[in-house]
Amino acid sequence: MLQNPAVFIDLPYVPGFDWDCILTFIAPRVIPGVEAIQDNHYQRSFRINDSRGWFKVTDCPNRNSLHLKIYLEKGSKPTELIARRVRSMFDLDTDMGPILQKFRKDPLLSPAISAYSGIRLPGAWDPFEFTVRAILGQQISVKAATTLAGRVATLCGPECTCEYPEELMNFFPTAKEICRADISGIGITSKRQATIQGLASKIVDEKISLSAEQGLTSFVESMCELPGIGPWTAHYVAMRALKIADAFPDSDLGVRKALQVNGKMPTKMQAIERAEAWRPWRAYATLFLWKGLELVREEKKISPGDETENS
Repeated sequence: MLQNPAVFIDLPYVPGFDWDCILTFIAPRVIPGVEAIQDNHYQRSFRINDSRGWFKVTDCPNRNSLHLKIYLEKGSKPTELIARRVRSMFDLDTDMGPILQKFRKDPLLSPAISAYSGIRLPGAWDPFEFTVRAILGQQISVKAATTLAGRVATLCGPECTCEYPEELMNFFPTAKEICRADISGIGITSKRQATIQGLASKIVDEKISLSAEQGLTSFVESMCELPGIGPWTAHYVAMRALKIADAFPDSDLGVRKALQVNGKMPTKMQAIERAEAWRPWRAYATLFLWKGLELVREEKKISPGDETENS
């Protein structure tokens, strides 16, 4: 049973924040039944510590803030951690000034910056949830990965009560819940099932940490020790779930397309060497490379189609 009244929190941001652009990035990736974007607001179910409920985020540009409305179930306690996580999700605390100043000097990035200077690097509500989503997205379309993530939530996650919005039907499962579940029927290979449940088991046993405190190199190395997880997945999780600003998925198809010269894609070493100029913000450079591809498609009137997750 949900508890009333709702908790209202304003989350200030620096003017120039482009809410619409961020929602456009997030929309194809929301997990059905767990997240939803409607009428220019974002909402999702959540469990955190001993609290559970759902929240809605709406932009208030006249106040230069996001408006967070939290609905808690009876017995749950309001927590500042919810607000901090939402701030991270929408990248409200990054000082974009130095990043934009540096990148505007780069002819490869400057067109996207001119068009999308207000975008931020979307984060994640929960690192484990995002990592599962990233694994599901390996080498398949964004649409397909989103469908699979919704199936995982439906199969393994607890149901929301009838008092939740009709779009929010489930909570995303915890690592323990996935360890106990049989996910063989969701439509993925046995190897990918093993990767997801292997990750969950390592999280439960505290043999791997989804924390930025360990640093980029240590995190990538520990993740790549897990069967089925390679550098692309590790760097993608680092840049979006852990908010490590210098993460760089050099093998990402979109990155390689953006770096191609005369139709020829760069080698791994060429991509890494080109990205040296973007340190310590290679994750943000990656975002602008992706957005730059969108500009090219728009100019050529090319439909993005059903792109792979790592593109």
